[in-house]
Amino acid sequence: MVLSPAPGAAQELTYRIRSDLAAPLNADTGWAGEPGEEATVQADRPFRLRLEIANAKDEARYALQARRNGGAWETLEAHDFPYPVRELEIEFSEQQPGTNPPGWTVATGSPAEFTVVDDAADRVLRAAGGERGMMAIYPAPWPLPEFSYGARFRLPLGSESGFALIFGHVDAGNYGLVRFDPERGISVSLIVGGREMLVAQHAASIIPGIWHEAELELENGRLEVTLNDDAVQFATAIKAAAPGEPGIAVPAGAVVELADLSLEGVARTPRVSIVATPAYSDGDATADLLPGSPAPFAPGFGLSLSERTPRWTGANRHSEFEWPLVVRRYADGPQVNEAGDRFDFRMVDAAGQPVANSAAARVTLAVAPGHLGGTFVENPGRIGPWQATNGDLYVIMEPTETDNKLMMMKSADGGRSWREVDGANRPDTNDLESVDSRLVGDRIHIAHQVTSSVRYHVFRTSDHPTHPDSWEIRDEVAARAQAIAQTATIAVRSDRSVVAIFLADRLHYAIRRPEGVWSAPVAIDAEASFINAGPQAIAGRGDSVHLAYFSDDGGTWYRRLLPDGTLTARQRLAEGAGSGRAEYGAVLPLAYDRGSDTVSIAYRLDDGSLWERRVRGGSAPTPPVRITDRRVITNAVDSQQAAADLVADGGTSHVLFVDEGTRSIFSIRQENDEWQVPVLRIKDIQGSWVRGNVIERPDGNRVYGYIYDAGSQGGAGLNRYREYSLDAN
Repeated sequence: MVLSPAPGAAQELTYRIRSDLAAPLNADTGWAGEPGEEATVQADRPFRLRLEIANAKDEARYALQARRNGGAWETLEAHDFPYPVRELEIEFSEQQPGTNPPGWTVATGSPAEFTVVDDAADRVLRAAGGERGMMAIYPAPWPLPEFSYGARFRLPLGSESGFALIFGHVDAGNYGLVRFDPERGISVSLIVGGREMLVAQHAASIIPGIWHEAELELENGRLEVTLNDDAVQFATAIKAAAPGEPGIAVPAGAVVELADLSLEGVARTPRVSIVATPAYSDGDATADLLPGSPAPFAPGFGLSLSERTPRWTGANRHSEFEWPLVVRRYADGPQVNEAGDRFDFRMVDAAGQPVANSAAARVTLAVAPGHLGGTFVENPGRIGPWQATNGDLYVIMEPTETDNKLMMMKSADGGRSWREVDGANRPDTNDLESVDSRLVGDRIHIAHQVTSSVRYHVFRTSDHPTHPDSWEIRDEVAARAQAIAQTATIAVRSDRSVVAIFLADRLHYAIRRPEGVWSAPVAIDAEASFINAGPQAIAGRGDSVHLAYFSDDGGTWYRRLLPDGTLTARQRLAEGAGSGRAEYGAVLPLAYDRGSDTVSIAYRLDDGSLWERRVRGGSAPTPPVRITDRRVITNAVDSQQAAADLVADGGTSHVLFVDEGTRSIFSIRQENDEWQVPVLRIKDIQGSWVRGNVIERPDGNRVYGYIYDAGSQGGAGLNRYREYSLDAN
């Protein structure tokens, strides 16, 4: 492939990379380089690509292809960033009355009977069947082999006929439809080769004059139909459903009003994808910005979360198209893009053939220092960074939100760069719903709870004498229990026994004896009227396991599990922690100072305040002390946790927390039993999680090294490593 020449050759088609995702579509600002200049883009940082084409002979809907390091060309899909949603809300409130809604094609019937009208409260789409019936098709921005398609509809008073939602429309003779009829209920049919086959019929009350909500969901050859929030719900097998377009159908003489429609496809996380941009709407017209072709200009389109352009023709003219893109560090597979990778881009026609008169573009990938990418553990205990004796750092994470594998990430350069180790032998148990770990010697012990079981894994670090950087134990069943929510913790004793504490219907614990056999689970607070949850544990002096947890009557509790297997009486630390699942993780990971045999317990109350109490030896807990006046966020992205972290550095405690008002990350230290003024560490993010540990640098400087999510909202790509000195005041 020959790239477009540099700006000096003004007669040639060219391209330009725009680093500012939010720049207006036709503004001459936010560029990463000159026209035709190869640019460097950062992993997991969206950018925009503007391309010229010329002299299209026929009307066409174009797509974009990419290739990595000279490999095979692949047509790009639209998956948003950082959360790879494929969701589209089709609303009519901002459309002018009397106009046709944009994007739709009226395949049968009159466009004049398919218009936006004023309703008492808002604007709606009114579709009338007229004399021959109406069929209108919406070109989905991405293929729909599986989907969720919904509509809020109303039939006029006195209606005897209904309407249908169309799915899989390939042409006039091949599609599926679900009819909603006030007399006949709901029916599912397939049109194949022009012949209709009834697939299913179901009774339903569809009353004219009121609003109804309908949803179709197709997955694994099974179509589920829902009406009015499960008032009616049934499923049927669909043997032939092509990934065609959605739409609606209205029989002759009938009318339907639609307040909105929703469309959702199957999300993936590929190496490169088309994303959304806040700068413009999908399909907005472009102006002539690039200094390439001297031919007359015909406006092209700006794309946003769309895989194909609207139809465009430009005989003897040239145009420009702008695509928002992201190159990810980790993709489904998992696959990894490396610093220095080169990505080429070109536009292709509907047959996948490259446009003859088109610029081609290239970018080079960079990975910022400290950037991991990937997806944070959903309910994390201590997940790292753990430091081996040789200084190597380790963190647990997933590659993507859509590929929930357990990855052990390693940095051999003090957190600047990270990559997975022993990925060929990673555990089979996917979905990091709750993970807690402990570094003991040259092994990281891991408790991993999913909905139906608790698994135990062990990873050997790079200072292991015979099997460095390798998985030793994978997927060992510690307990089988159906969890009402996933919250688990782990403690490792000096005799190599392991204690796992986890939530089933309430908290239980199980003990792995040194020879490797797990005990039967034992309920904690079995007699209590409350449900306990959100455990945090740590092994202390004499192999006592310190345990703090939440209860859904708003309590925060402390007790110890003694070496002989008995539990000390529970002590209430606080009230007012909340009563719902959103507060299950009110207790932060515990911090322990072995020299003074002191465990620090930090917890969040439902007013957002963060507090600490300490237990020294076997003494009673110290009085509660408020850590900060700032409110700390909880249950960010359904994590059920306070977004804060606590560590002990000798007799001094340190806390990192996500401020509820700004979503920025602050640190605060405790000196002489008093908490100091918070210090801003990371700003301009939508922080969700933070977890860290005390790390010793090669120069002997001790730092608080931490991993944080900079605002993925549960998606992928924004995990980063940072640190700050603990030796400086």
